[in-house]
Amino acid sequence: MGKIHFESWRQTAFFHNPLKDGQLDTQEIEVRIDPLTRHQSTFNPGLEGKMSILFPETDYAYLEQRAEATRGQCFLCDDRWRTATPTYSTDILPEGRLQRGEVALFPNLFPVSAFHAVVKVGDRHFRLPNEISADLLEDAFTVSIESFRQYHRRHPSIRYFTINANFLLPAGASIIHPHLQLLGSPFPGTYQELLLEKGLDYYKTHGSCYWTDLAEEEKAFGDRLIAQIGGSTWFAAYAPGGANEINAVWTERSHFLEWGPEEIRQMADGLSRALCAYHDMKFSSFNFSCFSGPVDSSLPEFRCLLRLVNRQNAMPHHRTDDYYFQKLLKNEIIIQRPEKLAAFLKGYF
Repeated sequence: MGKIHFESWRQTAFFHNPLKDGQLDTQEIEVRIDPLTRHQSTFNPGLEGKMSILFPETDYAYLEQRAEATRGQCFLCDDRWRTATPTYSTDILPEGRLQRGEVALFPNLFPVSAFHAVVKVGDRHFRLPNEISADLLEDAFTVSIESFRQYHRRHPSIRYFTINANFLLPAGASIIHPHLQLLGSPFPGTYQELLLEKGLDYYKTHGSCYWTDLAEEEKAFGDRLIAQIGGSTWFAAYAPGGANEINAVWTERSHFLEWGPEEIRQMADGLSRALCAYHDMKFSSFNFSCFSGPVDSSLPEFRCLLRLVNRQNAMPHHRTDDYYFQKLLKNEIIIQRPEKLAAFLKGYF
């Protein structure tokens, strides 16, 4: 038996169901426990065939209308970003911004962290998830990693970085134009700190890194494994923290400054494939965060990891998918078994 225990427990709900002529209904509920954080994810098989209730279909005509209505005012379109966005001092970035192909990086005008950059992902104002290519993502992640390197060189106290994305309005994006949000701080954010603390506890107990052990466990088990792309292992999360959560772990890299072109390409390739799958599953919106350990130390207990989740589909007056159960109770609803998700995703890798 491995070091990681994939725990779950079950409970039963009883009630007289009007959809079954008032007969007594019995519904079995599975609660999965994340092996590291103890986060709870709840699965009721009765919801698996009710996707349209929780996630109504995307209104593509509405999306096109919103894209057309906002294109003229978008500060990322038609080179408006060259005059409408801030710049870094030349001692940090000699040209004030970073640019690579259709990608540009510049400071966020209203930062929430000491380092808070925006990355324009392409010139097109509107893309569907399956239209975000690996080449475009590779350019975006290349300038992201380079900005971390240069900013940390100038400000060594900025040690904790994340790469993040809100795609479309239901995922929290303030604009439709695809972009990334990069954060850097002298101290880790709430969830990043939890991962570091729990990872250290695991390392002290077992003498090994949780993330490398998890990757090996998922490869051995197989049912949640999606693919191996170079040094990155891609799998469906056992106890997801969001709809259709996909994880990737770089088993030989503890922080972003250890990344080179190969790791960047792995991230771009895997993410592009996952987004194509999301699109074919009829999901239009997503968030992701990629986590790093402190960039001035190669921690034996931590490895870089990606978390990717669906959000509510785009439509007028969309219903949030983040309510009391997630926001305040800190639980999550599983809309389809991770094992089923992984089986579908394998066809895209």
